[in-house]
Amino acid sequence: MSYSVEFQATTGAGSEAVTVTMTYERDDVGIYSENIESITFNGMDVMGLLSEEQFMDLELQGCQAIHDQHKFAMENYEP
Repeated sequence: MSYSVEFQATTGAGSEAVTVTMTYERDDVGIYSENIESITFNGMDVMGLLSEEQFMDLELQGCQAIHDQHKFAMENYEP
């Protein structure tokens, strides 16, 4: 099943705030197939304008956001 998470992050020399949407898959074993779908700045897609280092940093922040979302869901689970 496919899931997504949207989070705010800063990147670039001016530490500009961007909105990142990341998708991932999850099953009984864990979370996998994390992928950044879009990166927007003031409503404009800027994914192609980032350096490889910036993109990798946003991927790491996205994986942390996924972990936090999953942890929150597990702690607040009500059958």
